[in-house]
Amino acid sequence: DAYNANPSSMKVALENFIQLSRDNKVVIIGDMFELGEESLYEHKEIVASLLKEDTLSCYFIGNDFYSNKIAKNNFHFYQDFAEFSRSIEDFTFENNLILIKGSRGMALERVLELI
Repeated sequence: DAYNANPSSMKVALENFIQLSRDNKVVIIGDMFELGEESLYEHKEIVASLLKEDTLSCYFIGNDFYSNKIAKNNFHFYQDFAEFSRSIEDFTFENNLILIKGSRGMALERVLELI
């Protein structure tokens, strides 16, 4: 879903994705726009909600997610799409179930051309 993202739709998408009974799951999520002064807090909440998901590979793209960067082996943070696209060669997405979600302005449909 590269067309729309807000905190509630992001949380629901992640919760549903996590519940799928499948190994090798990848989350690629981009910043949620138009959140005003709550933006950093809401992005921090999304990151925190994934902390216990040790088997889920998480890719966070955008300044607000990057501002909430934490060190965790399965977490990868990128300031923008260009940085993500340069580093994607280091990862394999074959045979993975992938969730892509972000605000329209992130244009995350570009991920499909890379994986």
